[in-house]
Amino acid sequence: MRLFYAKSEKDPDVYRLLALAVERVYAVPCPKVAKDKYGKPFFPTRPDIHFSLSHTRGMVLAMLDSAPCGCDVERPREVSQRVMSRVCAPGELSDFDFIELWTLKESCYKLLGHTDKPFNELTFRRLGGKILTPLPNARALTFTVDTFHISALSLTPPPDSIDQIILPT
Repeated sequence: MRLFYAKSEKDPDVYRLLALAVERVYAVPCPKVAKDKYGKPFFPTRPDIHFSLSHTRGMVLAMLDSAPCGCDVERPREVSQRVMSRVCAPGELSDFDFIELWTLKESCYKLLGHTDKPFNELTFRRLGGKILTPLPNARALTFTVDTFHISALSLTPPPDSIDQIILPT
């Protein structure tokens, strides 16, 4: 699993970041991106390269892996009690703050590509510093960069670091 981020106010920059990350990791030009019937992006000509993308105001994020993966980046913000009840399973907020939990669930959804389960049934727990995911073989990673919260889920071991790429203007 490799994670890359760039500070950007423009959502389309996530594809520029993806292209630079693919070139850096695989030393090939970025293949054409397609989307499956659920909207998950993939490389039709390179099924060996899995990726996930996310963006929020101020940051774009790209994840590359050899297996299905998912990532999400969010800025801290206030959310209503109604939203929390639709997203959180009972007890989850004792282990995570809401934005961390939201990014974990978004990452899980992106790894799966599609699920009929509502977010409050994708249950995460923290036990002794380790994040237990609703997927038996998935590994989770969460951290912050500046004020942005980032989560990633993968079926391969998580990275020790995240790489910043400065996007050319």
